[in-house]
Amino acid sequence: MSVRKRSSGKSLASILAAADNGLQPLFAHAHQLRTVNRMLRGALGDPLGPHVSLCNIRADTAIVAADSPAWLTQLRYLAPTVLHILQSQPGLESLRKVRFKVQPASEPAEPAAPPRRASLSPSGAEILKSAAEGMQDPGLAEALRRLALNGSTKA
Repeated sequence: MSVRKRSSGKSLASILAAADNGLQPLFAHAHQLRTVNRMLRGALGDPLGPHVSLCNIRADTAIVAADSPAWLTQLRYLAPTVLHILQSQPGLESLRKVRFKVQPASEPAEPAAPPRRASLSPSGAEILKSAAEGMQDPGLAEALRRLALNGSTKA
């Protein structure tokens, strides 16, 4: 099987952006979504804005997603405000409704740090030792002495 080399020096971006390939309406729609999405996030502000994204606009309906059910609940409370914000944009005056959905973020969450092991200071160990001496229950006194050993070995 032979490998064909590209004879034209055009980049993929220039080929896709060419007016004669029929993709211009798709690029225009994507650009509009990106622009309106930025504006919507800014208008909603912190803390909700970063968790919201405009997915699509079809006919008289906008589809807006939140990255978790908790943020979606907050977003639904603001449904009239979201619709008003979107209708204020040029070309979106005909919007009549907003649909909401959950769409988890595509980026994986940061791994949680391993839990820190509790440490006992030498003074804490002394308190446990003195408490163990005053205990009448021998099992509890022994447990307190073992706990005190964990703190007394640290400097």
